[in-house]
Amino acid sequence: MRALLLVAHGSKKDKSNEEFRHLVKEIKVLNSNKYEKIKNAFLEFAEPSIEEVVKELSIENVIEISIYPYFLNSGKHVVSDIPNILIALENKYPNIKFKLFPHFGSSQKISTIISEEI
Repeated sequence: MRALLLVAHGSKKDKSNEEFRHLVKEIKVLNSNKYEKIKNAFLEFAEPSIEEVVKELSIENVIEISIYPYFLNSGKHVVSDIPNILIALENKYPNIKFKLFPHFGSSQKISTIISEEI
């Protein structure tokens, strides 16, 4: 079974976290043919964490987890925190194959999206 885990920063304001959860629900509808499970996680200020979701997915016998960092810039979380969490998870769950996508902001499509909106 394959899973996609979308990871956002997280906010002290629940409205911001709900916006991300809603986006993940939309992505789930559009990509249910690619992944059996599509989940969200947060790095700070909100739950669930990456570790909590991976633990849950391991119990559900997921064998491959793709992680998509929903971050605009390649700051500390993208460059260091998420990769370090991933290394720890690979050691803890050796039977799960992990894949880390480039962060959202690295997409060449962002300038097109902004240009269409203005």
